[in-house]
Amino acid sequence: MTRNEFLKTGFLGLWIGLGALVAARCKSSTSPEPTGDTKTFTSSTDSGHAHTITINKSEVETPPASGISRETSTNSAHSHTFAMTQTQLTNVKNGGTESIVTALASGHTHTFSISKWY
Repeated sequence: MTRNEFLKTGFLGLWIGLGALVAARCKSSTSPEPTGDTKTFTSSTDSGHAHTITINKSEVETPPASGISRETSTNSAHSHTFAMTQTQLTNVKNGGTESIVTALASGHTHTFSISKWY
C-alpha cells in the first residue's frame, strides 16, 4: 500500500466514524407517549382555573348512539357537565379534533380540544 492509499483509507475511515457518531447522537433517547385505554384531557383556563375529563378508547372506537356525558373534575368548588355526541366521537375516531364547550357552572364554561390519542 502506498502512502497516498494509506492516507485515503485513513480519511475515509475517519469520515465514516464521524458519520456514525453524528447519526447515533441524533437519535432520540426519549420514549413515545404510551397509548393507553383512556386519555385525560385538560380544559381551557377560565375564571382562573381548568378542569379535566377522561375519555375511554372504547367510547371513541364504538361511539354510543346517545354519545357520552359526565362531570368534569372538581376545581374551585364546582364541576361542569361535559357531553359529546356520537357524531363528534366518530369524527375523533376518524382523526378529527372536536372543540367541546362544557355546560355553564359558576357563571362560566370551559372548552376541551378532543383528538385521537392512540
